[in-house]
Amino acid sequence: MTSMDMRDAFFERLLEVAQDDSRIIVLSADHGALALSKFESKFSSRYINMGIAEQNMVGVAAGLANSGKVVFIYGISPFVSLRVLEQLTVDVAAMNLAVNVISVGAGLTYSTDSSTHLGLQDIGAISSIPGMNILNSSDPINTKAFVDIALTNLGPNYIRIEKEKLDTFTRINSGFIEDGYSILSEINSDFCVVSTGALTHICLNATIEFTKLSGISVCVIDVHNLKYPKVDSLAKLLEGFKKIVSFEENYLSGLASFLSKIYSNSNINNKITSIGIPEEFIFRSCDRESLRKTLGLSYDEILEVIQDNFKDKP
Repeated sequence: MTSMDMRDAFFERLLEVAQDDSRIIVLSADHGALALSKFESKFSSRYINMGIAEQNMVGVAAGLANSGKVVFIYGISPFVSLRVLEQLTVDVAAMNLAVNVISVGAGLTYSTDSSTHLGLQDIGAISSIPGMNILNSSDPINTKAFVDIALTNLGPNYIRIEKEKLDTFTRINSGFIEDGYSILSEINSDFCVVSTGALTHICLNATIEFTKLSGISVCVIDVHNLKYPKVDSLAKLLEGFKKIVSFEENYLSGLASFLSKIYSNSNINNKITSIGIPEEFIFRSCDRESLRKTLGLSYDEILEVIQDNFKDKP
């Protein structure tokens, strides 16, 4: 099992494809990464540090895309989602331009910087924009694939990447990139855990421990496309379980809201429990794992929720 920093996974793949695709341009809101510095060094004329001026950066990106470029803009989650929501809506999405927002800092990533830097509202905000795809990285494989998706889907994409090292998942469904979700354990179970992003690793480990303790198998599904996955196939898959718990390191306007759109046309509503960040402002400043524990999303808390929901076979 290999692990890799998600920023390096993304930007190294972008560097690779940029060698043969001169349309690719990167704009940064004065935010860096090791692999991004390699891009700047190799393609200095195709990298622009726009400074801490995210709204202006989106406008410039829209102009470049309108002239035939494929633009990647990079910044911290709340500053390239909430701060620029109007510009993304009017300048980018309404024009269906090839602008890809690379958002780093999903969930509680910047836990030491308090509420202003937390990525808890971005999925809910971006999902309200028509035509804006939302991709959420959870391992090196899908993170690299997001580059290729952006170059295939030449429209607006919002891509959330972690800034930590994550292991590579072993997947059951070979077409997971096109599906928009990954099946990470056997589906021959009455129970299912659905998650997204880095938290999926904790959920997977917790279900493995639960199975060891109880002998009850649990299917784990990681959703990486939170806007336009293969909805029918995902709904059919979820309908096969008697009990589902979803976990996300966001307010419930993220994964839970996305799943609710599936529930509205299926028979899932009565068997799901959604767990996320309580809807409150977080003014604490500490390491990510400590904050997860405070908010009920650490390994121990997730394992307890799984035990409470799946302890008895129906």
